[in-house]
Amino acid sequence: MSKNILALDVGTQSTRAALVNPHGEILGIAQIKHEVDSPQPGWAQQRPDSWWEETCGAIRDLLGRTNVAAESIAAVSACGQMHGMVGVDERGQVTTEWVQLWCDKRCQPQCDQIRRSHEESELAAVTANPIAPSWTGPKVLWYKQNQPAAYDHARWFLVPKDFINFRLTGTAATDPSEASGSFLWDWREDGYSQQMAELIGVDLGRFAPVSASHEVIGTVTEEASGLTGVPPGTPVVAGGGDFPISMLGFGVVGQGIACDVTGTSTLLAMHSPQPLVHPAVQNLRHVVDGWIPFTILDCGGLSMKWCRDLISSAQEKEVSYEALIEMAARIPEGSDGLIFYPYMLGERRRENAFARGGFLGITLNHTAGHFVRATMEGVALGLGRDARLFTSLGVRVDRFLCVGGGTRNQLWNQIKADVVGRPLELSDEPEAGLKGAALLGAAGAGLIGDPATTACERRTATRTVHPRPEGTRRYQAALEEFGRVYDHMLGFWQTG
Repeated sequence: MSKNILALDVGTQSTRAALVNPHGEILGIAQIKHEVDSPQPGWAQQRPDSWWEETCGAIRDLLGRTNVAAESIAAVSACGQMHGMVGVDERGQVTTEWVQLWCDKRCQPQCDQIRRSHEESELAAVTANPIAPSWTGPKVLWYKQNQPAAYDHARWFLVPKDFINFRLTGTAATDPSEASGSFLWDWREDGYSQQMAELIGVDLGRFAPVSASHEVIGTVTEEASGLTGVPPGTPVVAGGGDFPISMLGFGVVGQGIACDVTGTSTLLAMHSPQPLVHPAVQNLRHVVDGWIPFTILDCGGLSMKWCRDLISSAQEKEVSYEALIEMAARIPEGSDGLIFYPYMLGERRRENAFARGGFLGITLNHTAGHFVRATMEGVALGLGRDARLFTSLGVRVDRFLCVGGGTRNQLWNQIKADVVGRPLELSDEPEAGLKGAALLGAAGAGLIGDPATTACERRTATRTVHPRPEGTRRYQAALEEFGRVYDHMLGFWQTG
């Protein structure tokens, strides 16, 4: 019987399950969508028990629709939205009914508390990161201070994919990609820091032990088998955060490769032997050796969804993305001076944690098409600003990949190429997360060798978008204006 990998993805907008063969071919995908609850500005939360229910349902649906024998599953490998800490007690029951997601900013006061008591540059020298509300250490501190019963009753705090692995195996474990996003990780020692835990004020013993992303951390229990249909005893690997795992799936392995990942968010990332310690740059361990320095716009691709919803509500009918792109294509580069400030979910740097989005430079001549194009341009200009930062820090970029759902928008691709002023190699691979997870599962099951080598061998770029000289000239001027607006707006919003 041929062997396959069951890949799971607990995402921000859906939970998915896929069967992937050792050659990286997807045999089938099942998906269950869910929503983000935002009861207050800057809050983004979901119920973790629903993730488990959706995972079980997606796996059963997948096995039923593909008619692939469950006995063919050689390993289970999960990825998931990062940084959302689920408290579970000794019996495995959830203590945190609502989980703060990666883009939730409610623990900014805890970050400020830590910053007032300690020199941030000294903390960054240990953690390789500026302190931010995305990190799991401050999130757990928020529970300790605001929901003490949830904190006290929690034996473990687990990120989404670790929570699913725990439900599958009964084993609490995490991997370096997630552990390095805790603000408790000492990059020099490549391990948790008891000193950082004491400094922040959380119990390090509540954070799960760390295993390599491709390492088997347990096997599927009888109870989980009954709920999912996966045979008991099936190995489960540690997996990783959806962002680093997608980097593996896209083949972002090796130096000199920059990558724009536009899905819900927009990230600019690279693979480096060591982190890039700078106040505006964040760093996570890769799911293979090395680090991923990156910047992130939490409301990147989500800005286009917001724009579509806005236009649809005004027209009282659903407007397609294709229609939006046609509207924007009729507007000149620079949107006749209209600038979109794309930080609708705030920003990870402390001065801008509570930022709001906005349009600046509105005149009586601006139409709906201008607002659509400005939305695309605002995200692209934010990306261009970050690319300039990387270059100023001496980062060498030989290739610029563009991946994620945003690559389906051809106009947006051209805008980005003009803004960064270099060719973009586009990958139409829509399932890098699932395929990256499958690579780790295949390595853990012994079906392939080094996952990094295999990822490089499977790296594909379907087409290249070249910058246009006139477009680049105009967008360089727009980038200067965007930077001026950014500098003026930085820190304008002080509370959520």
